[in-house]
Amino acid sequence: MHRPEKQAESMTGLSSTDAEEDLRRRFDDEAIGQLTEEFLEVGTPYNLRELAGDRQFVVAYIDADGRYSDIPRSAEATVFSETFDQTLEEVVEDYGKYDPTSVFATVIDISTPLPKVAGVLRITEYSEVFGFKDVNDLLVDDPDNPWIDEIKDNYFEDGEDYDVSEAWKRLGKKACGEELVLAESLDIASHASAKEYRGVRGDLNGVSMLFYHACLRYALAKDKKNLFAIFDIPPLENLQQFGKPFDVYYGLKKHKYGGPFDALPAFCVLKNGMQRIRDNNELVGKVFIDGVGLDQNGLLPNEYLPKIYSDQAVNL
Repeated sequence: MHRPEKQAESMTGLSSTDAEEDLRRRFDDEAIGQLTEEFLEVGTPYNLRELAGDRQFVVAYIDADGRYSDIPRSAEATVFSETFDQTLEEVVEDYGKYDPTSVFATVIDISTPLPKVAGVLRITEYSEVFGFKDVNDLLVDDPDNPWIDEIKDNYFEDGEDYDVSEAWKRLGKKACGEELVLAESLDIASHASAKEYRGVRGDLNGVSMLFYHACLRYALAKDKKNLFAIFDIPPLENLQQFGKPFDVYYGLKKHKYGGPFDALPAFCVLKNGMQRIRDNNELVGKVFIDGVGLDQNGLLPNEYLPKIYSDQAVNL
């Protein structure tokens, strides 16, 4: 998880109190349930509820600036508001800056009378206008950035002026021998599971496996080479048990970052990370990467959008 920035202004046109109340109404279980039901029926070219049959979950990609964006945003904002002691408005404003380049890998539980959002993962594509949230947070020259002193100490000479672009180049070259090209990458800007769907201490369970698989499948479909994130330590450790698909940057240590756990910036070179997962455990690789078994209890995008997300389409 990632610390939201403190916001100085309220949402345009509303007082802070009114904005918060508006978000609470929008994110109410009944309102989100009805919007989700509409999405399942007409939000894609297919009726996803019918396609899912008796499976519990539907996995879908929902644009962060589209009609149905409140479905995943309700989970992102609610979880982050509780975790970081921020208002819903602060979280929505902070992450909303990246909406034009973001899509949510969204896991929906359709086994309840009204569908529920079980978990979401915000995937952000790079743009020169917005950049990546996690890279911006990592490189900003600000005393509130817990890694800035380590970056300066390890990557810059005494007396050398700090430069954001140069810092990023040096981080990549030191970590993997070459610059991590932003345009060839995706940022895992946030990930959140509703309380009743969380694993203990960030353990990977059915819901988190579904949205991480969906993230990987999306990256492959977009022909991206790298993933970036700032992880809380528990979920990072649980991902790393599958062959250490993520790498960390030289000289950077874990730090408190606004939430209950220490956090650490990490990156995954997809080609290497996927191979490590398969080498570590062939069965886990088939589940995590190929989705084998996940489709038993969840409708996956490769099933209803095969031209984009099938194994053949993403060259698996």
